[in-house]
Amino acid sequence: MKFIKLISVIALTMLMVIPSFAQDNEEEEAVKIVYQCDFSNPKRIHLMLNTLNNAIKYYNKNLIDYKIDVVVLGPCLQYVMKDFKNTKVAKKPYLTHGGPTGAGTESRIKALKQLAADNIQIFACHNTMDKKNVKPEQIADYAEVTPSGIIKVIDLQRKGYAYIKIK
Repeated sequence: MKFIKLISVIALTMLMVIPSFAQDNEEEEAVKIVYQCDFSNPKRIHLMLNTLNNAIKYYNKNLIDYKIDVVVLGPCLQYVMKDFKNTKVAKKPYLTHGGPTGAGTESRIKALKQLAADNIQIFACHNTMDKKNVKPEQIADYAEVTPSGIIKVIDLQRKGYAYIKIK
C-alpha cells in the first residue's frame, strides 16, 4: 500500500511539474537588436531602413517578439531632426525626397515606427546635439534623447542586443 501511495505522489508531482517546464520552453526571450547610425550617406541610410523594414516584417509575420533600438549619433543626427533653425546642421533634400519610395528618409522612418509600434525605439545622442547646437525640441517626437550615443550602444550590447552597423 505504501508503494502505491508513493507512486501516486510521484505521478501527481510530475503532472504538476511538467506543464511548468513546457511553459518555460514556450516563453522565448525577445530578439534584441541595436543599430548604430553614425553616418550621413543617404544610400547607407536607405540600406539601413531596408534592413529594418525586412526585420520588422519578418518578426511581425512570424509572431516573434522583438525589440529594435536605433542609436543616432554624429552626422546621422540630421535624420531625426524636425527643425534645423540656428543649428550647425543643414537640412538636406534627401530628407524629404528620393530613396525607394521617392518620399525621402523622413517618411520611411515614420512608416517604420508605425509598422513596428513599440518594438522600435530611436535614440538621439545629446553629445552630438550639443556639438551641433541642436535643442531637444528640434528632435522628432518619435526619438528619445540619450546622454551619449556610443554609451547607449555599449549598454545595449551588454544587455544582450545584437549589434548592427551598415557599412
